[in-house]
Amino acid sequence: MNIVHIIPKPIRKMLKPLFLAKQYLKFYNAYKRFKDIESQISHKEKIKVAFFATFASVWKYEYLYRLLEKHPRFDPIIIICPVINFGYDNMIITMNECYKRFSIGYNCIKSYDTETQKYLDVRNEINPDIIFFTSPYKDLVDSRYYIDQFLDKLTCYVSYGFNESNLYGMFYNLEIHNLVWKLYAETKYHLHYSQKYAYNKGINARLSGYPGIDIFLDKTYKYKDIWKIKDRNIKRIIWAPHHTFNPSEELHYSCFLELQELMLQLAKKYKNKIQIAFKPHPLLKVKLEKYWGKEKTDQYYKEWESLPNGIYINGDYIDLFLSSDAIIHESGSFIAEYLYTLKPAMHTTKSDEVYNEFNDFGKACLDVYYHGRTAKDIEDFIVNVIKGYDPLQQKRLEFYKKNLTPPNNKFASENILNDLINSLL
Repeated sequence: MNIVHIIPKPIRKMLKPLFLAKQYLKFYNAYKRFKDIESQISHKEKIKVAFFATFASVWKYEYLYRLLEKHPRFDPIIIICPVINFGYDNMIITMNECYKRFSIGYNCIKSYDTETQKYLDVRNEINPDIIFFTSPYKDLVDSRYYIDQFLDKLTCYVSYGFNESNLYGMFYNLEIHNLVWKLYAETKYHLHYSQKYAYNKGINARLSGYPGIDIFLDKTYKYKDIWKIKDRNIKRIIWAPHHTFNPSEELHYSCFLELQELMLQLAKKYKNKIQIAFKPHPLLKVKLEKYWGKEKTDQYYKEWESLPNGIYINGDYIDLFLSSDAIIHESGSFIAEYLYTLKPAMHTTKSDEVYNEFNDFGKACLDVYYHGRTAKDIEDFIVNVIKGYDPLQQKRLEFYKKNLTPPNNKFASENILNDLINSLL
């Protein structure tokens, strides 16, 4: 039993301010130590920057990596860290998928050698000066690559998703949020959440914008057409289900079990007018294999691949978003990210109570969404996309201009680079 629960509740309530003060002091003292580390690193000819990557689909540092690569004082490297909480086989598959993403055109290394079964000693073999984390969760990656092993380094974190949920402790007050040197916030909403909910009161938080969407703002970027049917008269709709279909989970976003047959039926019904990209959360397949079994799960995924007007997409989704005409989803980060395309978006839910699980930012995003609570809602949305009918278009544009553009009229990655330069050079 946790000893905290032995203490009577009234006394626990009295002790809470003392506990919070102690936590704040702990993290504030950690933050003060960074000044000495900054001074040591600033004199180096080359500053080595390591990115601890996990899933290929949550890589948000593309533009920042390229900016650092071009800068004469920085030397970036990507280290693929093992995702361990779904077993050894999944760890290897995930690592190989991630490595494939970065094996060409990047300075990249795996942290685990399958032949020798040895882990990379980052401190001795790479010895980075700055580390960017891609996940905040202590139990997701091997403990060798968690922040508590690198307290003498300058550490940074950008959220792996554009946070929209009301799980403030999970997204703003984990150990990593309080220990990193720099915590880069997506919007003013998110900066406020750090200042309100973190033990360290957001002393390390900086408003940068979200680097994961820089590519959407880059007018020079030419997307790859990854759709089966190239005829642009055939509308391109993304269906992106979430993985949280288990009632025991903290979030209840997923409608996958309720919609999995309907979406196939609609793809077939409108086969001459639309094509659908099945873009599930990367964790959905792992959970379905436990719930459905591997055979049924594989069969379902293959059915999407075999449709003449359907595709299954795993991994990067930038080209998918930019080349699409609309999205139907229940995902988290996509709620904000897809709005950067300024295209029609529908959010699906099986209960209005789910909307209580979003923070103010998430709710504000959803105010410019269409909502799918029934099969008819979803089919009507598809028909409207086919017709080009989009009454929320202007409202989305106004929301985008007011809430989603990064500060300083720059890409978020440029803001982060400038912050690094101002702190160190």
